[in-house]
This record gives sequence, C-alpha cells and structure tokens, in this order.
Amino acid sequence: MRIAVIVSTFPPYRGGMGNMARSYADGLSRLGHDVTVFCPAYRPAEKEPDAPYRVRRMKPPVKFRNSAFLPQLGPETRGFDLVNLHYPFFGGAEAVLLNKKTLGRRMPLVVNYQMDPLAGGWAGAAMAAYTKTVLPAVLKAADRVIVTSLDYAAHSAAAPALRRHPEKFEAVPPGVDTSVFKPRPIDPALRARYKLGPRDRVVLFVGGLDRAHAFKGVGFLLETWAAAKPGNARLLVVGRGDLRNRYVQAAADLGIAPDVIFDDGVGEDGLPAVYNLADLFVLPSLDRSEAIGIVQIEALSSGVPLLASALPGVRTVVENGRTGFTFEVGNRAGLAARLKAVLEDEPLRRRMSAAAREAALAKYEQGAVWAAVERTFKRAAEGRSS
Repeated sequence: MRIAVIVSTFPPYRGGMGNMARSYADGLSRLGHDVTVFCPAYRPAEKEPDAPYRVRRMKPPVKFRNSAFLPQLGPETRGFDLVNLHYPFFGGAEAVLLNKKTLGRRMPLVVNYQMDPLAGGWAGAAMAAYTKTVLPAVLKAADRVIVTSLDYAAHSAAAPALRRHPEKFEAVPPGVDTSVFKPRPIDPALRARYKLGPRDRVVLFVGGLDRAHAFKGVGFLLETWAAAKPGNARLLVVGRGDLRNRYVQAAADLGIAPDVIFDDGVGEDGLPAVYNLADLFVLPSLDRSEAIGIVQIEALSSGVPLLASALPGVRTVVENGRTGFTFEVGNRAGLAARLKAVLEDEPLRRRMSAAAREAALAKYEQGAVWAAVERTFKRAAEGRSS
C-alpha cells in the first residue's frame, strides 16, 4: 500500500508522538509498503535520516509551538491507499478531515489517538474547544482508531467514541527494538563522565524538558528527591528544552544540586548505554497528556525496574511488585516510599530487572507491534471491522 503518515512533530524533535510515527513508517516500509511521512517544517534545512521511507516537511503559513496550519496537506495526500493521522495535530487534522469527507471510502483513514491535549490558561481553553468540536468529527470519520491501551482510551476524551463504536478501536502499544535496548555491561567511561562513585545508584528520567512536556513532572520529581534524600543515589535527568535551566535552578534552590545530573547531550545512539547505567527508571507524569510513555518501555527492555505514576495507560506497562511499582499521581510520599523500597532492597531490584526484560520481550517487541499495525491498516483498507 501507499501510506501517508501525518504527524505534528517528527525527529529530530524529541517526543513520543514523532517517535511512534517514525516507528510506524520504518516498520511498514520494512514490511513492503510505500510510506511517506508528512509533517510541518518547523526548522530550516533539517537533514533527513537514511531511512526506507520518505519525509515531506511542509512550511506552515501559521504555526504556534507544536501546532501548524497545513492546508497543503489536502492535495498532497490524495491518491494514497491509506492515510494514518497521529492525533492531536492542531492545524493538520482539519485538512485530513476535509479530504475524508470529500473522498469517503476512497481514502481509508486510521487515526492514532495518542493523547489528550491539556494545558492551562487560554491555551487550555482553546484545546478544550478543539477537542469538543474537531475530535468527535475526526473519530467519526476514522475507519479504525489505534490507541496505546484501552485503559487510556476509556479515561480520555475519546471515551464517548469508544463507547459508541468499540469495533473501531484497537489497542496497539508502542514497540521497541529489543536488540538495541537490552541489558549489557555498564560502560565505566560513562560512570566516570558523570562522576559517579563506586556505591552510587542511578535513578533515571528521560524526557523532553520543554513547555510542551511540562506534564512529565520533573519539578515534582525534584521536590520529591529533596524530601526523600535517598542515600548513595544520584538522579540523572536526560533531555533538553526551554525549561531545563528552570529545573537546574530548582535543584539548586532545593539543595540537591550535587545529587542531580542534567545531561542534554545524549543522542539516540547513546541512549541505550544510559539506560544500562540506571538502577531504576522513573516516569512521574502528572496528567493525561501522558498516554503510556515509550521511554518506560525502553527502560523495561533494558532490564531497568520502573516507578511510574498510576495514570491510565501509563500504569498498564508496570506489573506492580514484579517489574516495578506505580504510585498515586502527584503523591510525593508515595514516590519517596517506592524509591526507598527498591533502592534499599538489591535482591528485589535484581528480580524486577529480570522480570522487566521478560515483559518487554513478551509484549513490546517492535516486529510484533509492526505486524499488528499492518493488520489494522489492512482491515481499514478492506473496509472490515474485525
């Protein structure tokens, strides 16, 4: 099939939406499909990766943060056998919807409902209005809807559509390359680079540090660390963005600067080794803007136990007591207790590490995920619901 993958952000921008779209493009191309990714050109002269798919970056006449008005999407995506829209995409979903209304069954549409867009102030009000008006039309027009988990979908803005048309929805979690993200010996040069002592344990966070990813809960994590004061442990925060300096200052103000390492220079090739360095991975996200957290699946595959907020969707990755623990969203005491429980019980941590790798191989191997996505796309193209 000729497949158009449409997404609001795409690598080199770091974010779960773009990473999932890239995984789809890569996997479907390797399965023999002709894939083109359509996304906004937020920056000039971005070097495209050596990949089996094409990337068409279009200049938006209007843009704001990760939103971009792309009227040219309509004519450019006609003639494809299937369109895959990764939602939310403010300014892009409308063009897809118009195409679908015009072409009907001649344009099979699979929507990936990735997350609820949430924010405060006027931006939040605008998102809420968009969700109320545009989202129902998009989900109604879709031939199939992929969600990362039915748990998340049932608690999201897509829940009314799920109740009305459950036959449209399919749960397909993100996949990871388990041959890349895997347990391996710790790189001593990396420990030396971070100035880690021989007894220092590492608690890892990986995620965007920009305003679009404020929901990741880094500020909450720093406050919890200051209150918990885990002994012989360092917090490693890997990511970049316009809030980084604010978080660095917060660590200093909380008196934990010596215990916290900020690294905004880790590229994709270096990320697996950073996971191998970690004794524990934490995902302290605060609201439904986090649907699952691909990073915790990468950690799982690397054999790193998880601590994650008990958010819908996010909690489905963690097998409580086996591969890690969840904690009540925004509960500092709960997170602190879980940190202590794992860091002070090395036999427990080792058991969780082995179980984490087993779970990743069983549930999140990217080849199996690509095959599931392909099956869903074929059903949509053939007009079948099951």
